[in-house]
Amino acid sequence: MTALYEKSQKTVIRISSAPTTLEGINTATFLELSCTIKEIQFTAGQKNDIDVTALCSDETENINGLPAPSEISLSGNFYRNAAQDALRDAYDNDTRYAFQVIFPSGNGFQFLSEVRQHTWSATTNSAVAATFSLRLKGKPTNIVPGPLVLTTNLPATKTVAEGAALTMAVAASGGIAPYSYKWLKDGSAISGRISASFNKATAESGDAGVYTCEVTDSAPSPVTITSASCTVTIS
Repeated sequence: MTALYEKSQKTVIRISSAPTTLEGINTATFLELSCTIKEIQFTAGQKNDIDVTALCSDETENINGLPAPSEISLSGNFYRNAAQDALRDAYDNDTRYAFQVIFPSGNGFQFLSEVRQHTWSATTNSAVAATFSLRLKGKPTNIVPGPLVLTTNLPATKTVAEGAALTMAVAASGGIAPYSYKWLKDGSAISGRISASFNKATAESGDAGVYTCEVTDSAPSPVTITSASCTVTIS
C-alpha cells in the first residue's frame, strides 16, 4: 500500500495586502510569503475542562469548555518585502489580516489572524532569521479547489469590419486564483496580451487568424487550460 501524505515543498503561504474581515477573505488580494518562510506550524487551541460536579454526585464530572485561540507560528528568513512588511504592520497596528496556506495538492486553509509577536535574529555565517506568532480569530476554513474551467469561452468565429474594434474575452473559475493569461494567434504568443480580454481599437487585415487564450492558475503545480479556437475574419 502506498503511503498517504501531503507534500510540504511548494506549499503556498499568503497574507492579504491589507487588513480585512472574515467576509472579505474571498475577495482579498494576497501577497506571497512562501519564498521567505521555511516552516509553518498550526496549533489548535486547547479546550479546558469545566467541573460540573454536583453535591449529589458520586464521581467527578467534567465537560469541555471553550477552546483557547488557535495559534500559528512562521519561521524563515528576515526580508523586507510587501508580504513580510504586512506581517509587521499587523503587529504594529493591532490589525487583522487574512492568510492562506495551500499545499501542493491544492488543499489548504484560510483564516483571519492577529500577529502577537515577531522576532529577528542575526548570527555569524548565517542569514538573518525571523519568526512570527499568529493568533487566529475564529477557526480556519478548508480550501478545496474545484478544477480550473472556463466559464466564458471564445466563439468559434468572429467577423470584424476593418477599422472597427476587435474585442474578445474569457473568464475562468476554480483552481487557485489569481489567474494569468496568454493570448495566441495562429499558435504563436502575442506580445503584451496577458489579461482576460483582448482589445484592439482598430482592426487591420493582418489581424485575421485563429486566436486562443491560455489560462494558468496559481497552484504550486500550476494548471493551464486553453480556450476554444476563434477564427477571426476581417471584412
